Amino acid sequence: METREKGEAPSARYRVSRVGLGSLSKFGCVLGALVSLVPSLLIGSGGLLALKGTRRLLEGWQEVELRLLGQPIPIDVVSLLNLEGVLRQVQVLDTMSWLLLIAFMAATCLLGGLLFLVVGDLAGWIYNLIARISGGLEVELTEARQPRRGHRDG
Repeated sequence: METREKGEAPSARYRVSRVGLGSLSKFGCVLGALVSLVPSLLIGSGGLLALKGTRRLLEGWQEVELRLLGQPIPIDVVSLLNLEGVLRQVQVLDTMSWLLLIAFMAATCLLGGLLFLVVGDLAGWIYNLIARISGGLEVELTEARQPRRGHRDG
């Protein structure tokens, strides 16, 4: 038996025999969405930069000028390679770039939330199954000390 110092709060032991899957689902969904937020912003922004670069590259290929014996020869590489449709699609997507970024971030956060929800629920279901056999985890809780007035923690 351990000895307590003077003024130490008494402790109590509790057993976690079951985890509620509903609260675990909500927590996993929100956590997954938050964890996915920054990576989706970075990947989406990188995709928009690549889209803008592709547009500039293709538009620059429309007016290529070759000089042969001092004579300028205009060449439209986009037409020559039959890339007019691709250029039009890239231009349309580039005009909707912010909408695409928001849609990509929303979809990625939704998928991240769904992934965390599924993994969390699976872990909770497995824990509940094992806890039914083993009795669950035992935790020891102590009452938190109240800070004195005028004194801050940290």
